Amino acid sequence: MKNITFIPKVPSNALDVFRLLPEGTRAEVLNNVLYMSPSPFLEHQQLVTLLTGKLWAHVETSKSGILLVAPFDVYLEGQLSAVQPDILFISNKNKKILKDDGYAHGAPDLVIEILSKDEDRDKKLKKDIYEKAGVKEYFIIDPKTKMAECYILKNRKYEHSYSRKKYFQSNLLGYEFSF
Repeated sequence: MKNITFIPKVPSNALDVFRLLPEGTRAEVLNNVLYMSPSPFLEHQQLVTLLTGKLWAHVETSKSGILLVAPFDVYLEGQLSAVQPDILFISNKNKKILKDDGYAHGAPDLVIEILSKDEDRDKKLKKDIYEKAGVKEYFIIDPKTKMAECYILKNRKYEHSYSRKKYFQSNLLGYEFSF
């Protein structure tokens, strides 16, 4: 006899489908469209590890909030979006977005995306989603060139703060370093 899986309700949007995926599936929902991705490549993961190490030490010392890495679901349901930023920071004042289901429901304070093969997704689509959600600082880093771009939310719009090679500076964290 075959095992039969019953779906409790018929999915009505991409976010409903996303919630049915097995844990660990590399997927995001951006403006009600489901995107699936292969595992990140070596340069991407090395950069995530390097940045996380430096940021983790600072956040732990300053006790300013919580630092998380992908995969970790962040639901921005007003936009029908569920993202998995490469690195994210949630300040102590903003910890209310962490819910009992074990995920974030609302905008992190800071997001870092390391570019992958679909660069436009990070540079345009996700940038617009993060801006609308109210992410205060958004960083896009190219793993090949090590160019970091910083956007700061002012009056609900992102302003380009800087583009600089092998350099990270966050006004929100009060922290800067070279990498």
